[in-house]
Amino acid sequence: MGSAAATRHGCPMDALALLTPAARDNRGVLTRTQTLALGVSQRALADLVSRGSVARIARGVYSVGDSLPNPRRVAAAWRAVISFESAVAWHGVELPAPLGQLHVTVPRRRAHEFPAVPGIRLHRADLARWDVDFVNGALVTTPLRTALDLARHAPIGEAVAIADAFIRLRHFTEADFAAAAAAAKGPGRLRILTVAGLVDPACGSVLESLTRVLLWREGLPVPVTQLSLKSPATGWVGCIDFGWPDLQAVLECDGYASNAPRDHFRLDRRRWSAITSSGWGLAVVTWFDVTDDPAYVVGLVRRLLGLDVADQAELTRIAS
Repeated sequence: MGSAAATRHGCPMDALALLTPAARDNRGVLTRTQTLALGVSQRALADLVSRGSVARIARGVYSVGDSLPNPRRVAAAWRAVISFESAVAWHGVELPAPLGQLHVTVPRRRAHEFPAVPGIRLHRADLARWDVDFVNGALVTTPLRTALDLARHAPIGEAVAIADAFIRLRHFTEADFAAAAAAAKGPGRLRILTVAGLVDPACGSVLESLTRVLLWREGLPVPVTQLSLKSPATGWVGCIDFGWPDLQAVLECDGYASNAPRDHFRLDRRRWSAITSSGWGLAVVTWFDVTDDPAYVVGLVRRLLGLDVADQAELTRIAS
């Protein structure tokens, strides 16, 4: 084992220096197995995730970004509250991507006290006391306030994915979010209501949430999330990510199959074989398909569902 892997790196910045080139050679994404092989300790990785420099995009899968200021130190020095995407990371919830900035909020009357600082995005709001928690030594917006802020300001797909993740982890309920959205006022209220209408905590990952919003945005039929299916041919019973029972069609989201543990890889393939042997149509999309090439995903699903496809060449481009 090389010298990098022989020593466990507990300093977050040293760890990020190891992760960055490895991620660059791997389309920005690493698995926990790969980070361990690089010698990055669990504590250092967790610290990078809480800062937002690394985003946990699925269980055991991480997207690596840039170095960011220490949220706890900035919040203490500025008497600020960690907020927006930085609050998501601080609460330990999955993010669609690493952060480009540390987000903090200060009262409107104090906004003039702070000069522009590279790497820090300053927000101005008068937060109520029930909108703020004290977590791991720092003030941070509550999960519900964080989800509402992002529903108002972030891209809809990201906002839905984050709200889904908060609900999956039981930080608040779907009903809590719907009620808060209904009570929201001011600019962005319609965006908040749109996000609340799209929330589906049955989505099992950020990838599934992003995929579902993509299908909605393109006007495709709404699938059943986590559809239970039984194969008469094999007796297999299980859940699939998305299904259209009336059309006997299934869409699976394969988060990072090429680096998944062998058992997961094998079970996924057995599940897909059981689906196709039952006579159902099956399509599989990956993280990179959804985030880098959404047009391909849309064309693939349209073909799966037997819809007219405007550009057949787009469907076959991936194979050329």
